[in-house]
Amino acid sequence: MKCAFCGGTIDSGLTTVSVDTGSGVVVIRGVPARVCSQCGEEWILDKSAAEVERIVRRASKERMQVEVVAMAGA
Repeated sequence: MKCAFCGGTIDSGLTTVSVDTGSGVVVIRGVPARVCSQCGEEWILDKSAAEVERIVRRASKERMQVEVVAMAGA
């Protein structure tokens, strides 16, 4: 698979996702992603996106100011 931005090679990897919920910030480490080996562009895998959304919704609902979590298995 080639990167749509630079043409580099896309590899499996992990990334960190940060989301500002308006009332705080959620940082999720170890999120499975596809990562370009040349430019570093990252794409979160569909199966991981649902888990990221669940974590962000929970943190937002509980009005956490700072929430740092690691994805399961990371």
